[in-house]
Amino acid sequence: MKNSFPYKVVTQTICLVVLVIVLFPLCLMVKKSLEINGLGNYQKVFEYFNLIPNMITSLIVVGGTLLVVAVVVSMAAFAFSKLQFPHKRAIYYLILTGMMIPTSALIFPLYQIVKGLHLNNTGWSLIFPYATASACFNLMVLTNYYNALPDELIDAAKIDGANKWKTFRLIMLPIAKPGLVFILIQTFLTSWNELQMALIFINDPEKQPLSVVPLRFAQTTTGTGFTIHNLFAACIICLLPIAVFYILASRQLMEGLTAGSVKG
Repeated sequence: MKNSFPYKVVTQTICLVVLVIVLFPLCLMVKKSLEINGLGNYQKVFEYFNLIPNMITSLIVVGGTLLVVAVVVSMAAFAFSKLQFPHKRAIYYLILTGMMIPTSALIFPLYQIVKGLHLNNTGWSLIFPYATASACFNLMVLTNYYNALPDELIDAAKIDGANKWKTFRLIMLPIAKPGLVFILIQTFLTSWNELQMALIFINDPEKQPLSVVPLRFAQTTTGTGFTIHNLFAACIICLLPIAVFYILASRQLMEGLTAGSVKG
């Protein structure tokens, strides 16, 4: 059935329709950003705003978040999947309950913690909340990936004299690389586009990440010569890094989705 011609026509038609629906807003933004002055609209954005500090903040925040997630989640997933310790399943499912808590409900207590530690208006105010917010889902995905790896690998490592740390670092982690890449890509996309915490935890416009900057663009159009076409150009500039990253990482994203689906 799946190899039949009608099936291929239907599935490809559905994919094409979905692609058109997804790309239409982006194409409309590009069209509006080039109206009247063309590329001059993009030049005017840089005349009004210095986006370099915001770009640096985004890179620091996302880079720090990825580092924390890569270290903590990879080790925790290995422990919950392959190691034995008291109340393992209870602790695992308790951590996963964090996925049921909406992010908006955590904003106030997180802000109090950040303010109490004097981390507000710094990149640290976002790194740990971002890493924590994504930890539950990432832990579930990577634990399931480790579960798909055969336990015989650990037994063979024990015979060769490797301890648990060497087994994780030299054997299991390299094999689990596709799963790790997948969760890091997901974390990158989520952290780069996050708005609520970035707007509340960092009040200084010069220190805010790039995801908050379009709000400043919208305010600028009300009282200056910054037109709606400049606004669309500014939004395209802010979207460009994430679009380039997604295009470059799409292959690894698909490999991470499919890798580990068959145990053996």
